Amino acid sequence: MADRAYEREDLADHRRGLRVAGAIVGGLLIGGFSVAGLAARVFGPAPGEGTEGAVPTDALRQLRATAEAEWAARAAAWEWLDPRNGVARIPVARAVELSLARGFPTRRDPPRPVTARTLR
Repeated sequence: MADRAYEREDLADHRRGLRVAGAIVGGLLIGGFSVAGLAARVFGPAPGEGTEGAVPTDALRQLRATAEAEWAARAAAWEWLDPRNGVARIPVARAVELSLARGFPTRRDPPRPVTARTLR
């Protein structure tokens, strides 16, 4: 019988195999962290367990009512921002009336279609 040479190792270059395996594992880790970060941005953080540190609903309602009252007061207030230059804050309802009475700015020239000749 002739001497037969059999393969004694599965991979001739161990370093190349380790590099490939490391690249695969690294890619999976980076992909996993990317998906987890995207999911945290889209769906928000996970809710905490228990109710420690939770803000009571009554306090949130009071905070919202206070903020909405401040916004409503600012929307209905008259105030000089820069008296020298004649810049003032006026109520939203009055600004709407003035805009409708005076009209909105329009283009003087009608828009031209975009063609290859106009891009040159």
